[in-house]
Amino acid sequence: TAKIKTKTFTYNKKKKTTKITVYDRAGNVISPSNYSVSYKNNTKPGFATVNIKFKGVYTGSMSYRLTIKPKKQSISSIKSKSKKKMTLKWKKDSTVTGYQIQYSTSKKYTKKATKTITINKKSTTSKTISKLKSKKKYYVRMRSYKTIDGKRQFSSWSKKMSVKTK
Repeated sequence: TAKIKTKTFTYNKKKKTTKITVYDRAGNVISPSNYSVSYKNNTKPGFATVNIKFKGVYTGSMSYRLTIKPKKQSISSIKSKSKKKMTLKWKKDSTVTGYQIQYSTSKKYTKKATKTITINKKSTTSKTISKLKSKKKYYVRMRSYKTIDGKRQFSSWSKKMSVKTK
């Protein structure tokens, strides 16, 4: 068996590697000279693979899956120029599949006061949200996601920003 120190990473344009400790059936640590470690797809958001191939006295191989989440998204501007509307802008991230925006009248994003919008285009860099309440303070946050094998890998939420509607 093997113990992988870190299984989840955040994308930062660098190759992802982790500390690996390999054990034999009796639970003794196997020396790194008895195996080689290789990585596959460990540079972009998605799933990376760690392959451990044994040599010398030991035979066989093992592989583990690591998760690379998209980097944290940030809102570059949020404005309310017309009645009951707000417009968000952010920088494009070509490594993701889409974005998710949450807005709420509650600072803590309670279920009742919160709405979520999913944008399935990575080329989109702004969104106008309408049908809001007039003269009300809204809290907004967003995150990006990458779809791999039908599952979405989300980044962490951006810092929350607020805007008062006209």
